[in-house]
Amino acid sequence: MQNEPEITRDTLLRGRVKLLQPRHGFRSSLDPVLLAGFVAPPFGRFLDIGCASGALSFLLLAHDEAATGVGVELQPRLAALAARGRLDNGFSDRLQVVAGDVRARGTVAAGTFDLVATNPPFRPLGTGVLPPLSEKALANHEVSLALAEWLDVAALALRDGGRLATVFPFDRWDDLRAGLSARGFCAVRFRPVVARADDVPHRILVEARRAPGAAIAEPPLVVHEQGGYSADVRRMLGEHA
Repeated sequence: MQNEPEITRDTLLRGRVKLLQPRHGFRSSLDPVLLAGFVAPPFGRFLDIGCASGALSFLLLAHDEAATGVGVELQPRLAALAARGRLDNGFSDRLQVVAGDVRARGTVAAGTFDLVATNPPFRPLGTGVLPPLSEKALANHEVSLALAEWLDVAALALRDGGRLATVFPFDRWDDLRAGLSARGFCAVRFRPVVARADDVPHRILVEARRAPGAAIAEPPLVVHEQGGYSADVRRMLGEHA
């Protein structure tokens, strides 16, 4: 188990969260860290759509010791790593990892989740360069899970009063808002993400509910400043800002 050259053993939150990842294939980005730092606890029972090797689920569980969750991942290798990571982190009683298609009937119980959190594949087919490794392609491009499909799953899964939280490309913000509105949701909070203070946004963090009203537009989250991560991002990483 110690000699697995195809797997790396990484950590988040200054070692509080352990993460097993493929050395070559899909590897977690900063996005789940930003999303977990944006959505406020308590999380109750959450659903992580496309949990990959578990980064977002593990971060949510670390941020809220009372939370429980279900992570669903289509790709068997990533789901297996998430299941192993669940054990490594001591989350076996708090997280269920399901290897399968979140769209399949019976995979997600209707109206049973307080929070749906997802860092979904968000590059439409026909845009950008499709990665040669199918694991990366499935995780990053809408090969098997498009915006409308994961929104349908979220709408089905959430109980009355539940929240949907996601990180999405800023240039698809209009598409996301339209999809939310079509399902009776509206954004109640959103925060653009910029690489540096003077840059245009490249991501947006969104919390939505089935509730009318004006959204709270939060100031941009700056990722880099003065040659390193910003104070906000260092805090999300569990470092002292």
